[in-house]
Amino acid sequence: MGGMNTEDEVGEVLQAFSAGDWRLCLTRAAPFLTSGDAPAPVLLAAAQSYSRLGHMPEAAYFYEMAAELMSAEAPLLLTLAARIRLQLFEESKALSLIRRVQALGPLNVEALSTLRKILRPRLALSELARLDAQVHRAMLDGEAWAFNNEDPLFHLMWCGDERLNGLVRHMPTGRPFTPESRAARRARPHRFGEKIRIGYLTNDVSDQHPTMILFQGVLAAHDPERFEITLFCYTDEDLTETDLEFRQRYPNLVVIRDLDDDAAAELIRARGIDILVDMKGHTRGSRIDLVNRGLAPVQVAWLGFPGTCYGIDCDYIIGDPVVLSDGSEPHFHELFCRLPETYQCNDGTGRPRPAPPPRSSLGLPEEGVVFGSFNKPAKITATVATLWARVLSAVPGSVLWMLCPPGPARENFTSHMQGLGIEASRIIYMPRADYAEHMARMAAADIALDTFPYSGHTTTSDCLWAGVPVVALKGTNFASRVSESLLSALGLAELVAGDEHAFVDMAVMMARSPLRRRALNARIEQNRLRMPLFDTERFTRHLETAFEMMVERAARGLPPKAFDVPALPPRTGPFA
Repeated sequence: MGGMNTEDEVGEVLQAFSAGDWRLCLTRAAPFLTSGDAPAPVLLAAAQSYSRLGHMPEAAYFYEMAAELMSAEAPLLLTLAARIRLQLFEESKALSLIRRVQALGPLNVEALSTLRKILRPRLALSELARLDAQVHRAMLDGEAWAFNNEDPLFHLMWCGDERLNGLVRHMPTGRPFTPESRAARRARPHRFGEKIRIGYLTNDVSDQHPTMILFQGVLAAHDPERFEITLFCYTDEDLTETDLEFRQRYPNLVVIRDLDDDAAAELIRARGIDILVDMKGHTRGSRIDLVNRGLAPVQVAWLGFPGTCYGIDCDYIIGDPVVLSDGSEPHFHELFCRLPETYQCNDGTGRPRPAPPPRSSLGLPEEGVVFGSFNKPAKITATVATLWARVLSAVPGSVLWMLCPPGPARENFTSHMQGLGIEASRIIYMPRADYAEHMARMAAADIALDTFPYSGHTTTSDCLWAGVPVVALKGTNFASRVSESLLSALGLAELVAGDEHAFVDMAVMMARSPLRRRALNARIEQNRLRMPLFDTERFTRHLETAFEMMVERAARGLPPKAFDVPALPPRTGPFA
């Protein structure tokens, strides 16, 4: 370094950092950084400057370097580096960093949250169970940190307590709305027209995305004489490139991806939207600050997030009497709008239903019962694995056929199940596939086993569309009740077990009775085009009635009020 490492030169680096000039800070820090013996304050300033400029690999690297020199701050700095590595999808590096934090002593709150987020998709089930129990105890004791450090979506993967769900205060992005901002939105002058103007806001616009697979039929079924529909899209390019045809043929698609929140809000307001439907909630990439700018006199949460969305300014949440059961109201800041049969739309015309390929081509045995698990692996808990092991143990010759990517998740799950007495050869993994191929192979399963407390959503309706019965468990919150809602809407509510023992007994009984399975397959086939679950036109009329009831109050200057949508008369024959 020679004479370079002086207090004055370090001071110049820190001065630029304090002034918020991140580029100048890095320019002044460069000689220190390339020398290999930069002082800790310079390393920390560099890490934070790179982070502010969006250069995340460099930020993580210099946080790690700073941790080597700042022993007291090392747990925090290593945790910051780990969180960045996780954002960069470098899960193994992130885990290694958190293990270093663990070696230094009890985990700080941020490290604990990060570790659990890393372990969940890796299916480190035993360790997760212990860590989740630690957070659960803290929640029951009312410790504030337990409600403020976990992404709401990950919280629902393990916690089925609706009261605790409603107390989560962490927001992955954005700032919470205030009573004043909500009042200003509702008071903004607005002119209602002859047609109701609906704006759907989402970043899932590809006909290969699960949400659009459910939703595109509703867009086609909306009544153009009564409704003017706009789909506001901020979908990332990597997802739009998967779209086969929807984006090219849908006429009312408005792309706002490249607009900042101010410009996007101005564009949406200029269209005079009466009801803004946020289809994301606390899920990946949501634009909460845009919603909270106040885009319409009525704002509604639907489909994207299965629960209350703290901090997002929506007047209503759309559900049904199952997912939004009586008594749940105190745990939601949104008012309930309950559709009469199910809250989940389904495309009953454009959804593929190819014939299943031979089992041998899928790596499945020709004989024996195939239990399918098609949900996202992160939904699997230690309790779920234990119950599945009990089912497999009671049905000799059966296998578990599971959607799971190659890597640590497979290794960890196989090891966990071996610990429960299930041979590795009885677990058969499948990789991801495009939607049509996935639907075709799904039909090769005999019985689908649900997860909890986060049940199957699109996956459950996919199974039923493919003709596969789903064994589910009665839920305790929105996320855990969705399979019950879908099964009920197909006339198969008896497949919802009342407790864990009944779940095992039902799966085993079905596996042992080919006659019962054939009868269930026949009922699914008979009900598929008769019952409400896949009746897109009927669902859309119920949804439109909900929108009309919302606008009727707003147009009269009345505040939002919870309501149930009345059901149309039952169909007397098939809808398709």
